[in-house]
Amino acid sequence: MFAFEQDDQWSVYFNRAEIILKAAEGRKGRKPLSKPSRARVIYDHNATRSQNEAWVAGTKSITANVTYNEHPPSIAPFDTLEKKYLEDLRLELAHRGSYVILRAVVDPYRFVSISTIAEDENGEVELVQIYNQDDRRLPVSVVPEGQVFIVKEPFFKTTSLGGTSIRVDHVSDIIFLDGEDERIPEKWRPRLRLLARRPLDWKEDGNRFYGGKQYFEAARCYTKGLEVAEPYSEIERVLLLNRAQAYLELGYTEKALVDADKVLGQDPLNIKALYRSAVSCYEDGDYESAKARLVKLLKEYPENKNAKDGLLRTFRRLREQRSGEYEFAKMRNEVKEWGNKKGKLDCAEYVGPVRVGHAGSKGRGLFTTRDVKFGELLLCSKAFKVCHKEAEGARLAILFNFKTRNGQSGTHSQLVQELIQILYHNPKKAKKVYELTSGDYERVKGEMVDGLPIVDSHLVMRIMLKNCFGCPRLNARDDPLENLFKDPTKEDKMIAEASPTGRVEGSGIWILPSYMNHSCWANSVRSFLGDLLIVRAARDIPEGEEITTNYLQTDHPQSESRVEKRQKHFRSQWAFECQCTLCEVETAESDEVKDKREELVEKALKFKVYLMQSLTKAGEGIEPMIKLVKGIEATYSTPEFLYPRVPLISPSHILHSFLARTQRPRDVLALAKGALNGLGFKIQLKAGKLVIERYGYLSFPIINLFVHVITAGAMCDQRLTAMLWRDLTINVYEVVAGERESFFDVYGRALLQAGVPVN
Repeated sequence: MFAFEQDDQWSVYFNRAEIILKAAEGRKGRKPLSKPSRARVIYDHNATRSQNEAWVAGTKSITANVTYNEHPPSIAPFDTLEKKYLEDLRLELAHRGSYVILRAVVDPYRFVSISTIAEDENGEVELVQIYNQDDRRLPVSVVPEGQVFIVKEPFFKTTSLGGTSIRVDHVSDIIFLDGEDERIPEKWRPRLRLLARRPLDWKEDGNRFYGGKQYFEAARCYTKGLEVAEPYSEIERVLLLNRAQAYLELGYTEKALVDADKVLGQDPLNIKALYRSAVSCYEDGDYESAKARLVKLLKEYPENKNAKDGLLRTFRRLREQRSGEYEFAKMRNEVKEWGNKKGKLDCAEYVGPVRVGHAGSKGRGLFTTRDVKFGELLLCSKAFKVCHKEAEGARLAILFNFKTRNGQSGTHSQLVQELIQILYHNPKKAKKVYELTSGDYERVKGEMVDGLPIVDSHLVMRIMLKNCFGCPRLNARDDPLENLFKDPTKEDKMIAEASPTGRVEGSGIWILPSYMNHSCWANSVRSFLGDLLIVRAARDIPEGEEITTNYLQTDHPQSESRVEKRQKHFRSQWAFECQCTLCEVETAESDEVKDKREELVEKALKFKVYLMQSLTKAGEGIEPMIKLVKGIEATYSTPEFLYPRVPLISPSHILHSFLARTQRPRDVLALAKGALNGLGFKIQLKAGKLVIERYGYLSFPIINLFVHVITAGAMCDQRLTAMLWRDLTINVYEVVAGERESFFDVYGRALLQAGVPVN
């Protein structure tokens, strides 16, 4: 989350757009001052489409999605609405009680929305921006030239470029009509009527589309066939089964289950219906139902290989669900093999000793149901939906809300769109998302209209903004110590220049973890493995204590910032002020002390660029860097176990890395141990084993400090010290990475170079 306060390309763009949109508010309820000709509107659209196609083909960049006026979706049945024409529309209004029927007169293009030019029956034209359609569909398959559609209670607005458009935010507000719909005006109907088609014709068309992986079109053909099929006939069952399979490919598991169960109602032992219904249950995480259906199938068809394989996978998921035991090494390797492809781990969700409960003024929260030990697994949560920035086709965008002057930089706009599609096509699943907080947003009443789900896009966006997690695919990347010295990639440079924060994030919604409240010094740590979010205890937690998490990512620039900046961030994003121990102690400090600390930290972080230029300069610059770090330490007067020195994490890692490169392991050993002590840890040798007597501030970057102790100990010929710290570090690594299996993959090279055994 960011707020625009600096002068950059985005603040200039948004300031200009805000001037236009605020001026438009002053014309609310009026007609546009002027309208370009039909020919001009179509010419401008086609020119923009050509430019957009060339830009998309040759550039990877960051786009902008601006939200200014939040208007609720239509909840009125269609037959209660009155027809209007384009000349009747007034600016900045959702025309309640009305609808317009339009026909596309051009081919569309997609930028953030799908944009087309449409005419009404009088020949007037207008830009129509259709948001939140499925990205897997080409724009021309959504609204091709000639497509007739209805917009319920249309919202007519001024665009950020100064023109006008009908903006369709809610997928439930637009109705696409096929050529035989009686609502299509007579003048737009085809002159030649198509001969009546048989269900078999629609089935064959659907099969052709399915064979070409055009699953939307296939499902539509099967639906058309079902409209004319004889009830309870063989062809009806075939069409239902085929549509169920197309729905499974699209992720519409609830619809697939309905179709499969309808067949089972007529033919209880239908092999395809049993299997597809089991797959639907499996994909929704209902493994008990999947097991029951597969067992029934195998009772009748004991040699069915798909069913046997499916049942074996289902037993594995049930074991994971009950025990929390996973094949983490195998799962991590799978995630690494995804490369730039989209991926989803085949594993179950585990809910450990936690429950949702009332957390006072904070609303709901997560609480322990028994005493929990340091490192214990609390949750392994499967994403409801995640959009990783690493995936091919990921849309990086600035999602900006003018009302709060806040924005998100990353895949958040894409996440909203894909959430909307899931909620629209799987309405039972939607209830879990709608139970999450949406702040002060006023929700509409009603879930269905005209037999279809109502999906409020602005509500989904509010829920996303309040509950989403920024997420990498992997918390633990191989060789992080060496990566400190690598130059940024071309894409990294593009992002640094284009994003207001200098970074972009993947984003996702995980239902149960969303109930965790914030603490800057949390008692749990979250980590990511593909689409799995893992939560472990960062210290011993007694029964009934609330489980907290740090809302700021561990590599987020504000996670180590001063309290005033953090609190401003919390207020703007989540509407609360943090009252954790860390914030209370820091708030009590004088501004003079905090200003001095902030100044020294900024200088220390800038030293990285200087020290990277050469080892010679590193040698010359280390002493001033040590002085800076000690200067930061000197700004603290409260004991570290009450006030951990969080701003020192990054400077300490940089300093220790350069000391190691200049062959000063004894300094590294002393400074790294001191840094851990400064974070509140008390680590003692007892009975030949290192133990943590007091737990300090814990996040993933702190593992680097532990590893510096290991490698420096080995380089000082303190082999036993190195091995003791190695064993302790693996336990700490498991907490911050979620699993211990990858420790040697991540740090093995650094340990081997220092002479530390990795067996």
